[in-house]
Amino acid sequence: MLRSEIASHLLIAFIYFLVVSLWRWELNFNLFWLWTGGFLGTFLLDLDHLLYWFFSHPEKQDSQYAKVLLKTRNYRGMYALLQRTHQAHTRLTFHTALFQLVLLALAFYVLTSGGSLFGSALVMAMNLHLLKDEWFDYLSGKRETLADWLFWQIKGVAVEKYLRLYLAGVSAVFLLLSLILV
Repeated sequence: MLRSEIASHLLIAFIYFLVVSLWRWELNFNLFWLWTGGFLGTFLLDLDHLLYWFFSHPEKQDSQYAKVLLKTRNYRGMYALLQRTHQAHTRLTFHTALFQLVLLALAFYVLTSGGSLFGSALVMAMNLHLLKDEWFDYLSGKRETLADWLFWQIKGVAVEKYLRLYLAGVSAVFLLLSLILV
């Protein structure tokens, strides 16, 4: 399951950065920084699972097992454990609506401040990662699950009815930011 998720993230990032590269219509060394930032940003949010294991939920059984695997430097075992348990990891800090709004603001700042192409690609790839996960869950009918992991920090509001509006809004902002990147 996780392998197909990694492959889908890579495929979407590849297509996105290919379009950006072609649209920029310049063949120089800057493309290296664009692609490097895009690749790293695609997987940076997955550090959330390590934070889940070692800091926010160290009492969980899979967290205890991950600590043992880390002590023995069994990284393949950690990857296999993540394959089995990543769907159960809810309440991830980097996978929330509040974090996404901060990330979009950060992307706007990085893109408009004349920062590096590496940093611009990094924050855009992180946003793309979140959008891919959100739209995948929304379109596959997992709306209640999506609302739970996206809005778990917001209490007392029936967020399911605003989910479509939220996704349309953050997607529109992402597209506008993509135009700035180009």
